[in-house]
Amino acid sequence: MKVCAIIPVAPSEPNTLIEKSIASLGNLDCSGFDFEAYYVIDSSGKDYSPLFGLLPPHFHIMIRNGNRGRRAGAINDIMNVTEGADCIALFDVDSRPNADFLAVCVRELTATSDGVLASGCRYVTNKVNTLTKIVSVEYKFFCDIYRFSRWSRGFIQFNGLIGVSKAPFLRATGFDERCPCEDLDISEKIYLSGNRALLAETKVGEQAPTSVQDLYNQRVRWFRGAVEGLRKYLGPMFIARVPILVKVTWLGSLTIPFFSYLLAPFVFIYCRAISVESNSLSESFKILLGLAGYACLMTLCGIVAVGQHLASRKCEWTEVARSEV
Repeated sequence: MKVCAIIPVAPSEPNTLIEKSIASLGNLDCSGFDFEAYYVIDSSGKDYSPLFGLLPPHFHIMIRNGNRGRRAGAINDIMNVTEGADCIALFDVDSRPNADFLAVCVRELTATSDGVLASGCRYVTNKVNTLTKIVSVEYKFFCDIYRFSRWSRGFIQFNGLIGVSKAPFLRATGFDERCPCEDLDISEKIYLSGNRALLAETKVGEQAPTSVQDLYNQRVRWFRGAVEGLRKYLGPMFIARVPILVKVTWLGSLTIPFFSYLLAPFVFIYCRAISVESNSLSESFKILLGLAGYACLMTLCGIVAVGQHLASRKCEWTEVARSEV
């Protein structure tokens, strides 16, 4: 079986982060696979030559002229190079998958006929301040949602579409380069086509925003994706011949975050997760209060996203500060 990994890289990403990504993906257990990895870098005039000497066998760096479609465009451009692949793995440059990630995801995909995407729970790799620890607790909540959706066979959306997909489906579907959140768009198409996403028993780490401004910008874009998803797929989803639980969980996953402030009184449910993230009782209290404020911030992001949509304002991508992990 041939598995190709695609890693889109924005021009703003430092070479040191790409180096760490190469080291991380180089540690993946690929026994039994014909594995190749493609780093697709949008041209910025930077010197990437030092990276070529760090590439393991079957790792490639491809420089793309311009940044058409950004991440979605980079994936679309490189999929033609992966024509012989049975599966396509998508990672971001900050993705840090467990060593067994590919093996476990491929096993899940081959065991089911209607599964076209498999991935694992996320965790935060850069716990450098209170905000990133708050996001880390949020990711534990997301993991519980993933597990409930797996149990109920409901709708699952993996952020960034980080995971392993069956190549024929991904090639036939392609990425809409105009979508604010192409991962949500593909996820909706998965279920509308009668297929589903699978939660595998593995994990992948990623970086959380380190500033409130970066978090705000990221989540406004995510909410714009939800608004666009409701506008585009509300009708098709409810007339589609898919299980009722898929319809209900899809609608809930897109609408409930707009009312996140209602969840603020219930953050104490994750006291154990908070204590794991904390080094002291005072820090635990700070994270607990931060989570309540965080829930209100998410609702504000949702309101801003709706306002931008009504004003026909274009969704802007912004650079995010990175940690050296």
